[in-house]
Amino acid sequence: MHGLIAGLDRNMLQPSTRPFGTFNDSGTPCNPDDGDCTLSDADLARRPFSALGDYMAQYGNFGHGRSNALQIEALRRFSGGLSFEIAYTLLDQKTTALDTGNASLGGPGYNQFQPELDYSRDSFVSRHRLTFYGIWDTRFGRGKTYGKNMPKALDAIVGGWQLTWNGFVKSGTGFTPYWTCDNCDPVWPGNIGSSFIDAVGDFNNTSFRPLVNGNPNVRSGDRFWDPAVFAAPSVGADLFSNPNAATRNFLLGPSTWGVNLGVQKRFALGERVRAALGADFNNLFNHPLVASTDTSFANLGSFSLDVDPKTGALLPITRISRNPDFGRLINSFAQDGIDSRRAVRLRLRITW
Repeated sequence: MHGLIAGLDRNMLQPSTRPFGTFNDSGTPCNPDDGDCTLSDADLARRPFSALGDYMAQYGNFGHGRSNALQIEALRRFSGGLSFEIAYTLLDQKTTALDTGNASLGGPGYNQFQPELDYSRDSFVSRHRLTFYGIWDTRFGRGKTYGKNMPKALDAIVGGWQLTWNGFVKSGTGFTPYWTCDNCDPVWPGNIGSSFIDAVGDFNNTSFRPLVNGNPNVRSGDRFWDPAVFAAPSVGADLFSNPNAATRNFLLGPSTWGVNLGVQKRFALGERVRAALGADFNNLFNHPLVASTDTSFANLGSFSLDVDPKTGALLPITRISRNPDFGRLINSFAQDGIDSRRAVRLRLRITW
């Protein structure tokens, strides 16, 4: 795949330790909490286009990717009262452009200076996926293989039933953990001077990827990842290049599965009238479908910046407010034709 759409900010600065926007109008270090931080003429002159402001977004065909798949299918055409299909896909799909699914523009690249570092698993992609469906006219009843001479009264109860089913099993999709900032603008981590930075690429918030200090894949109760291993981002020149920084979609969400079942029996009421009595069981096993594409699932919380009152340099982030629901899925989501919880529908159809 070539020419995938991605965005960048032409006025973003390379991350550095050189203060940007950290002084107030009187020339002394500002306090981001007080909202007195301003951009001096010297700050504006550092931008590539000094006469223009923040968020000078440009979209273009900067991205590329590849998709490798193995597909296996077993199919039985309707014969002897039975038809079914089972299909399995093993998929490895990676790109440098963010496919967020909610914009024709694609998403803003996180590290526009080294976009190749974001060459990783695509969003919304399950590596393993199995789907199946089928129909079976049972061989019990008058004129069938078994019980073909049974009494009509018994045949009305146990004979001539038809079963249909469909379902899926799939592995989890990738997620990117992220922080938002409570007091940024015009001060930003890394002194980049731009709010056009999105850890996920979904246009929801200006956000930053965390530092990772341990194994996040420790499940506890309804929480799928350990929030304690995620720290606030760097505020210096290694904002994008820190080796401990989280990479795109490196967290794997939960897998899930679901099954629907239909039961139907046909009756002949004389020569011209036909009746069909049935029931449809959506999410037959009432299995919670916790797999999600909602990026808020990976929201770590927010942080606040502090400025050195003597030098105006950004201080390491120490003030954070964690999202108590990070990595926690307590709701079931309807997907792939399966309802979020068991639902039963009874039906009667008469044809004449």
